Amino acid sequence: MSPSRFRVRIIFRRPVLFVARFFIRAGVQPDTITYLSLFVAVLAWLLLMILRMPLVYGLLVFTVGFLDGVDGAVARGTGTASNKGAFTDSFVDKVSEAVILLAIGVAYSDEYFLGLSVPLWSAVCLAGWLLTSYAKSRADVLGVKDLDIGLGGRSERLLILSVFSVFGLLLWGLFAATLIGLLTAGYRYSYYKSEIHG
Repeated sequence: MSPSRFRVRIIFRRPVLFVARFFIRAGVQPDTITYLSLFVAVLAWLLLMILRMPLVYGLLVFTVGFLDGVDGAVARGTGTASNKGAFTDSFVDKVSEAVILLAIGVAYSDEYFLGLSVPLWSAVCLAGWLLTSYAKSRADVLGVKDLDIGLGGRSERLLILSVFSVFGLLLWGLFAATLIGLLTAGYRYSYYKSEIHG
């Protein structure tokens, strides 16, 4: 059974729709919001490098995840949802994730956590996140119907990283995000493989 009922996007559905209505009234296009989320991710990188303040970084990471929900809501609300828009959203999402995670590796390049260098943690985390998304995309192409499985969806991973960071536990957040990303990737691999025929 799909655990999609536990997705954090359900919790934030109302505030996402509230902000989406504001953007719709302002005439802002979904793609603009998508690129805005990338800008916020880059800003998170720069401020983490300059200020080394996990609180600010965490708030910006949360904003990236929030805007990811808003752009989709705007597309649906304006009837402008399209395959091209979905592709742009997915592509920019991956770039944003890379920026967010590599920012930690660069900002803490000379530090170690639980015996491993922080850049290595960042790389492993990014690999887990990308594999999670790739498994879902590939399974979709191969005809798997129940795609929204595993508790570590994009929204959940970003929320975990942002919450830990806000409380000054950025590296623990990186560890938790790495763990849930790898576990979700492994679970999706196992589940999707069992659903693919031929």
